[in-house]
Amino acid sequence: MAKFYYQIKGRQPASPNREAEWAWPPVFSGMVEAETRKEAKGQVEELYDRQFPMRVLRSDMTEHAYLLHIQELREHDTYLLRRFEDTACKECGTVFKLIDKYNDPNTETTSHDYCTDACLKTARFRDVQEFRLANEGKLPAVIYQVRQKSTGKVYIGQTTQPFTLRWWQHLTNPTGCKFHSALGSTDITDWDFSVLEVITYPEGCSSRAAYITQRESHWIEALSAVDAGFNTVRPAGIADQAQVLLPLAERA
Repeated sequence: MAKFYYQIKGRQPASPNREAEWAWPPVFSGMVEAETRKEAKGQVEELYDRQFPMRVLRSDMTEHAYLLHIQELREHDTYLLRRFEDTACKECGTVFKLIDKYNDPNTETTSHDYCTDACLKTARFRDVQEFRLANEGKLPAVIYQVRQKSTGKVYIGQTTQPFTLRWWQHLTNPTGCKFHSALGSTDITDWDFSVLEVITYPEGCSSRAAYITQRESHWIEALSAVDAGFNTVRPAGIADQAQVLLPLAERA
C-alpha cells in the first residue's frame, strides 16, 4: 500500500478587482493509504461524502467550490511525512502532530518544535537569557564530550559558553587537528555531544580557570582521550594543578 497526501483547496470568490482563485492554505490536508491514486481519490471522496474535481479550468471555477490535490508520498518526502508523526514539544513535552496545526485555522503557532505560542516564547526567552548570562560570565562552565558512535573514540573539552554553541563552533570553524579532521570526514549522525560535568567550584578556590582545566584533565585521563581518542595534548599532572587551586595559606 502506498501513502497519498491530499489537500482540499477552497475557492476564493472573485471581486471587482480580482478573479476567483484557489485560496491558501487548504481547507484540509490529510493522508490515506491505497494501491493507486484513483483509489486514494475514492477514499477521500467517501470520507467527505462528496466528489472533488482534481483539475478545473479557470473559466469553470465558479461551478466548483473545491479542488482536490493528491500526490503519492515517497521515502524522501520527509518534510510531508513528518507532519503526521508524533512530535514532543521541546518545552513542555506535550505530544502533537503538525498536520493538526495546519488543519486548525485557530492554531496559535505552526512551529515544528513547540506545541503552543507560549512554549515557543518561553524557549526563545530562555535562549536569549542564556546568551546574556554567557556574555556576562554568569553561566557555569562545563566539561563536555564528543563521541564518535562507530568507533567509541571521544574528544573532551571545556567551555564557559553555552555548550551547544561550543558544539556548533566545532562544526563550523574546524582546524587541522585530528578531531576536526575526523569530524569533517564522516556523517554528522555518527557523533553525539554530551555534558560530562557542570563545574562547581570548591570553597576557597583561588583560580577558577585552573580548576576547570583540572577537571578537564581528569576526564581526559579517565576516558583515555589522548591514547585512544581525539585529544592531542596530554594534560599536566592533576596533583600539580591542584596545588594552584589552594589558597596561599594552604600551599606547601
